[in-house]
Amino acid sequence: MVQKSTVGAELDERSREILGLVIGSYIRSGEPVGSRTVSKVIPSRLSPATIRNIMADLEESGYLFQPHTSAGRAPSEKGYRFYVDCLGSSGKLTRSNEAYINQALSEADTPETMMATASYLLSDICHNVGIVVPPPIETSVIQHIEFVRLDDAKILVILVSKSGLLQQKLIRVSEPYSHEELTRAGNYLVERFSGSTLPDIRRQLVSAMQQDRILYDRMMRNLVETWAKTLSDSEEDSAGESAYVQGTGNIISQVDLSDVDMMQELFRVFEEKGKLVKILNACLPDDTGDGVQVTIGSELGTPCMRDFTLITSPYVQREGVTGVLGIIGPTRMEYRKGMSVVLYLADAFSRRINA
Repeated sequence: MVQKSTVGAELDERSREILGLVIGSYIRSGEPVGSRTVSKVIPSRLSPATIRNIMADLEESGYLFQPHTSAGRAPSEKGYRFYVDCLGSSGKLTRSNEAYINQALSEADTPETMMATASYLLSDICHNVGIVVPPPIETSVIQHIEFVRLDDAKILVILVSKSGLLQQKLIRVSEPYSHEELTRAGNYLVERFSGSTLPDIRRQLVSAMQQDRILYDRMMRNLVETWAKTLSDSEEDSAGESAYVQGTGNIISQVDLSDVDMMQELFRVFEEKGKLVKILNACLPDDTGDGVQVTIGSELGTPCMRDFTLITSPYVQREGVTGVLGIIGPTRMEYRKGMSVVLYLADAFSRRINA
């Protein structure tokens, strides 16, 4: 990732001013910006020729590029990084948007509906893709476990965390189980392990089975053992299944659809939510403090998202576990608005889900 402390450090004040004006104009219009456009809005008195020379220097330094020979300049990824870093704080959300967010969240009565509502709000206000990812179930304190028989070979495991978040995981079994057997297994796990995290439950189960301290019949032992082994599987599938994504259609009206292969890969990322969750988690800072993270273009590490920006913020449940919410949109997005919406909603969401 490009470091904030270095991008733009070599630019003098006049170059920074002109670069900021070019990028601001391009975000608003979507059209390459010429020197005459800048000369009309720049506070200092500079001729179009002087501005043109500075813009040429900025292009040579990689902050701007010229889409066509006779066109003005547009910001590069490096230019956007400079622009975002210079914004500093995210700004304040409008009162109408604050009221809209608070009202919508107040009407959601479960963690699942709150997450679905939050992803919709992000998409609706920012006109981009809104994403909410629950905290990994592996880090949550489990309050309830239930097994539901789907058919002879499949069982649905329902997990409810202390905060009330419900997540599901499908396991495959080698022999059929009756409703009574599944109920007994669930009751046993709740009685023994309620208040523990999944990794702790797995360690205790493995230890108990090794010491032959599970005294139930063979079929129940096999079920519990199968589930314990399943807990060690990759987190990607279960995390992806529970990610809330809304507004993918907003992308269509804002990007160049001529690169069919790129667009297909992009929508594949949105459909295969596990990949999207992996990208989001990789963009979070090592510490889980408050604040907005802006990840631009190649910083996302996915070729199909080279023309996109991800704005994220963590939220914290009362158990101390952290999830993430944010927006994905084209690099030519309203950064200040996006950052203010994401930050405000993360705070409002944390307060609401912990109420």
